[in-house]
Amino acid sequence: MNIRSKAFTLVLLGLLSIGSSSCSDFLYPEPQNSLTAEQVFTDEAGANAALVGTFGALTSTNYLGNSYPVFSDMAADNLLWNGSFPTWSEIKNRSIIPSNVDNTNMYAAIYVAINRANNVIAYTPGIASISDANKAIIVAQARFVRAACYFDLTRYWGDVAIILTPTTTTGEVLNIARSPKTAVYDQIKQDLDAAEAALPDVSVGRGTKWAAKALKARLALYSQDWASAASLADEVIASGRFQLLTNYRNVWTTENSAESIWEVQMEAVGQRSFLAFYLLPVGGGRGEAITLGSTLAAAFETGDTRRNATISNGTATTATGVAIPAGNQFKYYQVSGDDNFRYIRYAEVLLIAAEAKARIGTPAALAASLGHLNQVRTRAGLPASTAATSTALLTAVAQERRVELALEGHRWFDLIRTGTAQSTLGITDANKLLFPIPLRELQNNPNMTQNPGY
Repeated sequence: MNIRSKAFTLVLLGLLSIGSSSCSDFLYPEPQNSLTAEQVFTDEAGANAALVGTFGALTSTNYLGNSYPVFSDMAADNLLWNGSFPTWSEIKNRSIIPSNVDNTNMYAAIYVAINRANNVIAYTPGIASISDANKAIIVAQARFVRAACYFDLTRYWGDVAIILTPTTTTGEVLNIARSPKTAVYDQIKQDLDAAEAALPDVSVGRGTKWAAKALKARLALYSQDWASAASLADEVIASGRFQLLTNYRNVWTTENSAESIWEVQMEAVGQRSFLAFYLLPVGGGRGEAITLGSTLAAAFETGDTRRNATISNGTATTATGVAIPAGNQFKYYQVSGDDNFRYIRYAEVLLIAAEAKARIGTPAALAASLGHLNQVRTRAGLPASTAATSTALLTAVAQERRVELALEGHRWFDLIRTGTAQSTLGITDANKLLFPIPLRELQNNPNMTQNPGY
């Protein structure tokens, strides 16, 4: 294996650095900031540093810092691409080839985060100087991250390889085959159950019991386990720990607010988050590339306050006061790169409860569903819905999810899980509902298989 391909393999497995990675990693297989597990996991400070690196991996531009949420809205109908990257054009046109570098980098970035979590999970228990209680919390945080990563993997690629042990040496070869999505879901639930038992109630930017429970509710919704989705969402709602902010715009101007259940913390240092950079045409944004789809703007009802909080009406400005032209997105407005990523928030939990209860369909469940739905609508300045049947409520919930969660990376997955992607987007080939497994994975792993149609 030549140096460049070996470096790629290391990046794919997350070995190059416990703390950070960049595009330069491809050129240097043994960078100065690389540390072995034996050097890191010697005391509590080392384990916590490794945990910081695990959460830091989520902020990669190839993951939650840009690609993951943007591609979901772009592959669907919320965003258009008019830029010069052919790899992004493939994603927008749903004509992705297995060698697409952005698809490959996103897949690799998620496995980097998983491997960092695996290292924390494997090595922290062996550090004698850490109390059992603190060990449990550190491991729980890593399992929480690993669960989120596997959920994100399977949403784009379907069946994926489940890797639960750390890769720590350059010569290690895994050759692990893909597991069915149902098995991936089982692993996610195991990690979230274990994490929930040890996580604290409050921890800004980290996992909490309530964040784990909210992600389990989301998982149950995707699994079509309506009773569990409703019950888990109800527990989060009944906790009283979260609330809708009165002003929707404040969700984006206030970090770690009362509506936020889990936010991935971004920093301007190192430009780890590029959401606003790509999504804004002014004030230092890239400006050539992404525009809003016309159907998104039209999806907002008259009087919906979320529209002007999501799409500039001509008076919106970036964080530095630069005017954003009318019709451009406004949800992310800090071109410096430090818009936190709202991974899951209270409004989504209300909509999970509303959808799950609408699908359960009993009179009591339908009444409760309507109540949850109208909490979201009322905050948006809209009149209460009068939907009374399961079908009407599901239509109303789908509408609310689109406008409430616009540009947060949900649209593609919502259309797929509800079976409406092909009819809504005009997709004739159902195989295109999954992204291709990267070509490099197929070349390096003889046990890896490709998704149908690629």
